[in-house]
Amino acid sequence: MRWADFLIPIAAFLSGWIATRLAIPWLKRQGVLDVPNHRSSHHVPTPRGGGIGIVVGFSVGITIALMVGRPLPGWEFYAGCGLVALTGVIDDRRGLPVTARLLIQLVAAALIIGGTGGIDRLPLPVPLDLPLGPAAIPVALIWIVGVINLYNFLDGIDGFAALQGMLAGICLAVFANGSAMAATGLALAGACGGFLVFNWHPAKVFMGDIGSGVLGFTLAALPFQLETNSRVDAIFVVSICLWFFLSDGVFTILRRASRGERVWHAHRSHLYQRLVMTGLRHDRVVLYVLSAAAILAGLAIISIRSGSMNAKWSVMLLASASFATYYWWTLRRERTSGLKTRLITAAQTSSEQLYQGVDHRLT
Repeated sequence: MRWADFLIPIAAFLSGWIATRLAIPWLKRQGVLDVPNHRSSHHVPTPRGGGIGIVVGFSVGITIALMVGRPLPGWEFYAGCGLVALTGVIDDRRGLPVTARLLIQLVAAALIIGGTGGIDRLPLPVPLDLPLGPAAIPVALIWIVGVINLYNFLDGIDGFAALQGMLAGICLAVFANGSAMAATGLALAGACGGFLVFNWHPAKVFMGDIGSGVLGFTLAALPFQLETNSRVDAIFVVSICLWFFLSDGVFTILRRASRGERVWHAHRSHLYQRLVMTGLRHDRVVLYVLSAAAILAGLAIISIRSGSMNAKWSVMLLASASFATYYWWTLRRERTSGLKTRLITAAQTSSEQLYQGVDHRLT
């Protein structure tokens, strides 16, 4: 990286910070508030839609990258990003049907794939990197639309999605230094940092669908800006960087579907939400989970650069073990907090019975 490259995240951070700060009172005046309910992880009405600050910061960062002559994505990326952002604005203000959101997301994904092509094989180590053939386009569509929605599902506690965006942006810049992914990743990381100032626990603003949608789309679509032979490796790195988002999201969807639940309805079943319900603060959950994500992402980049299939398999196995540990930790916290709750309830019941007995004898 050259010195001019540092201007990209700095400009994105400052403009994202300013835009988010200005957006908070405006969103309050407009009544764009996330009012707590029984499925919420917050307790006071909080402005929603602050992801506009991320979009502004991201746009400024991209502009600086253009000014300093860095490679940037093609027009189809910005068109798709604009569609997803517009959908998020509408959804944050008055809501959109699930089918309408999915249709627009498919159009945005189709723009990317139509301009760059799909993926020729699965982004897995040998011998699982099977050629996709005719399935190359459908798999690419599922990847982009899937990441957009999983990112939205995992934006449920303070700072989680924004810090994940920062981490992923930095990883992309390191992995693809000198490419369109690098400058865009730096802009994304800076913009998320500016927003995170106001979104860290306790959050003053939530990013809403505009923020989670743009982040999910950007991270899923950027690998397609590379040449076909490098695209699969980039998707592998993004997948590992987003590992705890993607694995928690897929696991929870499958678990809820197996129970006959409507997976598109709001809930508090994700592992990170369950950890918060055991009494852990939002910021502790975020730091624990994303510290592990940062380690995995660094190892994924090293494995790709080494060219060793053993290294890539090691990362896959470590990622699987990390999710198993995440799940075990959640269950352990739930058992412990449940035991504490039962003990407290029992103690309160005993105290009330003792008081009632004494009061009865006195009367």
